[in-house]
Amino acid sequence: MESLIHALSWVSTALQVPVVVGILYLLVRGLMMLGETYGRWGERLQRARRGAVAGDVRIDELLTALRPAGHRKPDVLQQSVDALCQAPGDQAWHDHVVARFELQIDRRLALLRTMTRIGPLLGLMGTLIPLGPALVALAAGDIAVLARKMEVAFATTVVGLVIGAIGFLLHQAAQRWALDDLSMLEFVSARLRGAQ
Repeated sequence: MESLIHALSWVSTALQVPVVVGILYLLVRGLMMLGETYGRWGERLQRARRGAVAGDVRIDELLTALRPAGHRKPDVLQQSVDALCQAPGDQAWHDHVVARFELQIDRRLALLRTMTRIGPLLGLMGTLIPLGPALVALAAGDIAVLARKMEVAFATTVVGLVIGAIGFLLHQAAQRWALDDLSMLEFVSARLRGAQ
């Protein structure tokens, strides 16, 4: 029985490095996505100022307003609008483009959902893993090791919760924007088919 407990303890300790690496990866990824979301928010404001949200504009004005300003790379909405323009009157093609748009958006939302769930989970694992050695150090009277292990435990918890919060907030914004973009794409599709 004692050997099983030692094996379990060894497995738990061996997981500390992958957990910390996973937490750091998700933190960096979350911060990059936060910057990307800020940029997309600015583009959406510019698009709204150019009149891409008004329903009474002509289709050519709407397509011009949806184009990204400057030399920016087109986003998923613009790529889908460009694809719709390839066959303006083809209903099957329009359905395919809209479905492909929904899949691309769902992939992005899935990453944010994963961050929301996995970040706190890794934070909890990063908290519990060092507690075993910390209790052993406490029993041995080694306060320095105890303090170091407790610092790791609390730091991973905080960072895991920050990752979860970033993922949650970005998911909420991305979900609203995805519904707005899907509505705009369906509107453009209907206007293009009506213009034929």
